Amino acid sequence: MCGRTACALGADRIRRACVYRDNHGRIRQPEWRDADKYSPSYNKSPQSNSPVLVSRRHFEKDADSSERVIAAMRWGLVPAWFRDDDPSKMQYKTSNCRSDTMMEKLSYKADGKDDDEEWKGWRLLTMAGIFDCWEPPDGGDALYTYTIITVDASKGLSAIHNRMPAILDGDEAIRKWLDFTEVSTQEALRLIHSTENIAFHPVSTIVNNSRNNTPECLVPIGLGPKMETKVSTSSKMMLDWVKNKSPKKEEDDLPRWSSQFIQIAAPKRTSAALMQQWLKKEEGDPCAKKPKTQ
Repeated sequence: MCGRTACALGADRIRRACVYRDNHGRIRQPEWRDADKYSPSYNKSPQSNSPVLVSRRHFEKDADSSERVIAAMRWGLVPAWFRDDDPSKMQYKTSNCRSDTMMEKLSYKADGKDDDEEWKGWRLLTMAGIFDCWEPPDGGDALYTYTIITVDASKGLSAIHNRMPAILDGDEAIRKWLDFTEVSTQEALRLIHSTENIAFHPVSTIVNNSRNNTPECLVPIGLGPKMETKVSTSSKMMLDWVKNKSPKKEEDDLPRWSSQFIQIAAPKRTSAALMQQWLKKEEGDPCAKKPKTQ
């Protein structure tokens, strides 16, 4: 469902936008992992790298689970159990996962989940997701990937699509989703539902091409009136003829078209016509032809 996102903030501004309070009440900014793999974009598509907020405990076993880090991860989950040597050979599309089946499908069996001045920019759209770490069978760099959880669309969005991203609305919801050692899986799953607390607007179709990466991708556009289907002149003539003529048609009623596809068939030579010719022959009509019997 979700096939495009946008994150045009630089790495440092993302840190500031993700400021939080840890379990001790201290205001913190998450640290970056692999910030060099992240590039701001107005038009992110699957297979691109995006900033993913996770608990530091995923990377450091002794860390406080309330502490957070931002990791650059590739969009499109590659499970840790995938054994092929090339992650691009993953057969299934995993950029999104449905909330109602993600606990059942094997693809998602892994559990993933001074500058401290107040952030005054736009609030980030925090979408719930799961991630995993895939390691090449023959060795090499680990690959971190993620997928976005989707739910039934809210009433406001249902006219556009029947699904929407699961949005974590507020700091407390984000805390519960990330702090996997303090919050049970079942409690975290209760955070996954649709929300009306979202603003949206139509944008240009230039976002359909992922190579387009300009602010124009985010600019609201107006939707014009619905275009009426144009009917060709010849089609209109045929429709009018069908509408106005009675069901019984004489041969001369047919419109004369300069088209190779509509032709008037020649009268068929029926047995009654042949009999009429034979009778004329019997009456001495010299112009009548004797019918063939073979």
